[in-house]
Amino acid sequence: MIVIAGSFRLDDGITDEVMVACKSVMQATHQEEGCHEYIFYPDPLDSNVLRVFEMWENEEALTNHFGTSHVDGFRKAMGSWTISEREIKKFETDSFESM
Repeated sequence: MIVIAGSFRLDDGITDEVMVACKSVMQATHQEEGCHEYIFYPDPLDSNVLRVFEMWENEEALTNHFGTSHVDGFRKAMGSWTISEREIKKFETDSFESM
């Protein structure tokens, strides 16, 4: 299992345009093989921070995700955002359990 967690600081805040782009890529990504979770969401304590959380079956599924047309479109949308900070971490695990 691959877990991605991180954040983006958007100097102009999380606008409706940002959320439309996020929703579009989320909807398409949820249909991908090997995607267990994929979500962008505003940080409730900081209106300029956009958080991301992803869970993938394996590295192949994640790699395939990066080559999709909806990710290309999302990257283009991100090009118009003023991102002053970005921190993304990748975790790999072979086990997990529900709590």
